[in-house]
Amino acid sequence: MTTACYSPVIQKYNIPITSSPGCRIVQHRLGETCIPVKPKRIIALDPRYLVDPVLALGIQPIGMATSIVRGKESLDGLTPDDTKSILNVGDAFNPSLEKILKLKPDLILAMDFAHKNIYKKLSEIAPTVLVNYEENTSFKKNLLYLAQLLDKEVEANELLLQYQTRIKKLRKQLSCKPQEIEVTVLIYYQGAFVITKSAHTSHEIFSDIGLTNKINLNSNEVISVEILNQYDADILFIMDHDGKSKPFFLKHPLIASLNAVKNNRAYFVDAIKWSANGPLGVNRMLDDIFKYLPQKSYAAPHQFRVK
Repeated sequence: MTTACYSPVIQKYNIPITSSPGCRIVQHRLGETCIPVKPKRIIALDPRYLVDPVLALGIQPIGMATSIVRGKESLDGLTPDDTKSILNVGDAFNPSLEKILKLKPDLILAMDFAHKNIYKKLSEIAPTVLVNYEENTSFKKNLLYLAQLLDKEVEANELLLQYQTRIKKLRKQLSCKPQEIEVTVLIYYQGAFVITKSAHTSHEIFSDIGLTNKINLNSNEVISVEILNQYDADILFIMDHDGKSKPFFLKHPLIASLNAVKNNRAYFVDAIKWSANGPLGVNRMLDDIFKYLPQKSYAAPHQFRVK
């Protein structure tokens, strides 16, 4: 797939699909599924990888599962307005089979990392397709996979062209060359700083813009505050899942000593918004990135670069 933000070509994601009378046969990790040609009652069992892209493609699921973070429901980049007409069938890792059955779906979309163990039970309710997480960590690749599955490739191409247009616009507005800007995204969760893994959507967006990522994506996941300076960058984004205030972080001397903090380039972003992996959530992340990256209107290159 073409991921360069300046490329006008978006390639098709080819998945094994064959036609059969009344349905399309899709091969996936646990076999093959005969899905309706035009499914009308779809249940999507993950907000981040399934509900967001399906909504972006113009399809309204009848049911969805949500993420649970520290006992609270998380929509992973979506808003309550996005999902207000969709019935909740429970935790993404433990959806209610009873609620799913009552909704009488004609297609269930599930994730292999969460639903492999209940695939057989789900398949007894309705045709079920398991999306392979490892093959679809890119939000663009995941969108194209679902688009081909649901016969919405034209819509997917339009969405990705809109994304590329926004990326181009952002690159043009930067006050310096993208590669001259170092960025770091960290998660603060249960009192510890956590490295954002290579599959995190922010890394894909920053790569498309051309920014320099300060994170070693092969490093350990949890880091101590004592080595936080190793991840200091021109711009620091912190996804705070614990709901701490900015003064809580800045009162720590090791955090206050970071160049990003001293230059007022440390930003505490909405952790739920930045957990996105679909076009709706990605556009909201881009709204933040447009706001926080240095632009020609208010910063010159020599004023911005941290030495």
